[in-house]
Amino acid sequence: MKHVVLNREFGIVRTVAVFGPGRGGTSVIAGCLRALGVCMGTAPHPYKHEWSPIVRPVGDKIDLAQTYHIIQQMNASHPWWGWKFPSDVFQLDTITPLLRNPGFIVVTRDLTEVALSAQARQDIPFELSMRDTAVVCRYIADRMQFWPWPILVLPFAEALREPGTLVEVLCAFLQIDPGDKERKQAADFVQPLTRGYRPFDAKPDQLHDFSPPQDNLSDSQKLAVDFSARYSQMYSHQFEAVLADTKASTDLLAARIRSPHELAIASQIMTELQNLFCECAADGIGGLAKPPADITFGSTRAWRAAVDQLVKELSNTAQKAGKEALHSSGDYDALIRLYRALQLLIRVRVALETGLRGIEFKTI
Repeated sequence: MKHVVLNREFGIVRTVAVFGPGRGGTSVIAGCLRALGVCMGTAPHPYKHEWSPIVRPVGDKIDLAQTYHIIQQMNASHPWWGWKFPSDVFQLDTITPLLRNPGFIVVTRDLTEVALSAQARQDIPFELSMRDTAVVCRYIADRMQFWPWPILVLPFAEALREPGTLVEVLCAFLQIDPGDKERKQAADFVQPLTRGYRPFDAKPDQLHDFSPPQDNLSDSQKLAVDFSARYSQMYSHQFEAVLADTKASTDLLAARIRSPHELAIASQIMTELQNLFCECAADGIGGLAKPPADITFGSTRAWRAAVDQLVKELSNTAQKAGKEALHSSGDYDALIRLYRALQLLIRVRVALETGLRGIEFKTI
């Protein structure tokens, strides 16, 4: 199977951390390691196989003393041990000095597949998951470039296609030699037809999702709260920046309207924008019941007033949605309204710039 081992010459691995984006296949690798006899924590999640030695008393702040104590206990109790907790990658630079003979397994997966999986299982909007996954992958890639420890890079699709070979690759990387029973159990655990999380000792024909529906719902709601809070701030800042550019483009285009033909071009822009807003009315933006007839304006002032009103509606929508998204109760409704308002504002800005260039270069 296709895989990459980096820095093999940098020594043995006795502490292994599994990283990759959420919905990227890290649970499969962690469960496989458990089946091979590698301790993946004192109390790993029964079907997500998550656990972390990092102690965080508040938020992302690490209690280094307690973390060090836990790591020392694991070292004393297990010749090989590791863990899987995807977000720990952002703390790895801090705790690597505490680890004994560390090595890393990085699981990769196609970005579209990750986003589709997150959308299907956790209701995360596709574009959010796509970007967040890319950010995590970029962060890991930046660290991998300079990590002076052994690293195993595993494509998730390859692992599913060749579970038996995956087992041997993992054993070779960790330099362990489990028995035939453990090897078979690990290979049986890696099932491409699995429809969700499963225990590492599940039977080959137990392909259903072992996670309770209530747990899945709780996970989805927690993610929605986190994503909404983070991305609402990003979108709001971006909205303000685009708003300034839109106002500047409106000023420039208004200053170039000096003839009925140029006013007709500006009127055509408004007709196209109103049609677009009508299409987006279902998202709570625009609010038009049906597409308007062609819009004509008798003066630049009237045209300018219409543009300002359109932009004002978007601004009001964005401000209200942004405040709601900051305090999401577990869904993406407000964040999506903010996102759509931002997208529409970008369309307004681009339409204005198109009209400006058309008048400037006499192409419309």
